[in-house]
Amino acid sequence: MPIQRNQPSPQRQTVLTFVSPNVKDLLFFETVDAQRVGKTPPVYGTAHPDSVQFPDHTLAYVKQADPNGQLYYYYYANTRTSQDEYNFEYSQASLGSTKFDTVKRTYIHLRSTFTEDDSTNVAGSAMPTEPASANFSGKGYILMGREQKRIGDSELDGIFVVEQRMYFVRENIESLAWDELSHRNLKSTISYFYKGETPTGAGATIQALIVDSDNTWWKPTRTTLSGTEAIASYRQGKQVSSDWFEVVKKELVAGAPLGSNAITVDTYFSSIDHTFPPVLESVNVAAWERQDGQLLSFPEYNMNPEGYSGPCKVRIDTFWSPTPFSGVGAVAMLPQSFTMGTPYVRINIPKCLSAGGNIRVSTGTRDPVYKYAGYDKQIPTTNPPAWPDSIKVRDKQEPARGGYIRTSWTVYPPSFT
Repeated sequence: MPIQRNQPSPQRQTVLTFVSPNVKDLLFFETVDAQRVGKTPPVYGTAHPDSVQFPDHTLAYVKQADPNGQLYYYYYANTRTSQDEYNFEYSQASLGSTKFDTVKRTYIHLRSTFTEDDSTNVAGSAMPTEPASANFSGKGYILMGREQKRIGDSELDGIFVVEQRMYFVRENIESLAWDELSHRNLKSTISYFYKGETPTGAGATIQALIVDSDNTWWKPTRTTLSGTEAIASYRQGKQVSSDWFEVVKKELVAGAPLGSNAITVDTYFSSIDHTFPPVLESVNVAAWERQDGQLLSFPEYNMNPEGYSGPCKVRIDTFWSPTPFSGVGAVAMLPQSFTMGTPYVRINIPKCLSAGGNIRVSTGTRDPVYKYAGYDKQIPTTNPPAWPDSIKVRDKQEPARGGYIRTSWTVYPPSFT
């Protein structure tokens, strides 16, 4: 309960009240005789006349104590220079989409000393760590934000104001999600930056970056973790308060490094139906001479191997790049057919692959009908001339995952094994 103290001066009677755990933080009022000190009270903020007993107290409020205006209550309050020793409480607060453990510190200031733009208490400022018993030291508490409030007591509101500062330990918040394309968990990391801060590797403050959507800091990039592993990621950001910005770094895809900035995401084997055309091995013309000297020619051709249409082994490769791939396109075998016609030889070769060659026929020297004549037929050379070891039958790319996804199908010729 309040402590009453009779002072030697008869015009002042004092009632003391403790307003905090610190005994120096006293709020008290004195009953003042207006006939002795005058009916015009001092202005708010005037120091207490007893500078020995109350060196840090100032006049905060004046109230008439009787109906005749003969007595007044003069309220005096301490300016509280030692508030850091007891003004803290643990809590939680949200910043953007994340909730942090926080420490709230409440300060009471003279209205005349409080400024909204306090350069010593901006977002990101280190927290005063005393007292040692609170165990704040070394944990990295920084200022999240501050706000002003009224005290709510008429005795104090005249010259004092409440300031609440919220401090937190800034940490990156990470989460994992399974990616079917990469066959692994990809990570998202939420980070927070205060106004004026330059993120690592950015080259500009966060508020400058947030309005520069074309800055390379936001664009998808590849990071090589080792000789066999690489991850592509990009950033997106937003302003979550007047002082803080939230940046989310998302991993897009992972795999093996390819070239300077691409990634081989996946390679696996499967089976698809495909057609391999026959391959021309040889063409022969058998000649039979009649009794009258006429030559009869009988052509024949051999395919090795014969054509095939059915299931084939296929390798499917998936790649990612922040920029479009060049040289995208499938290839195809281009078989050809050809014919040859003479009075005695007619050849019709179906579509096939061929390494080329030459066919020569003649009428012979004793033909009873035709004069001597010869004919050369050039066998076309196809591309390819025979079955290749593999052939890329499909190759496509499309915008995806912040860049371009390329998928190719490579088919292998049929074999017994």
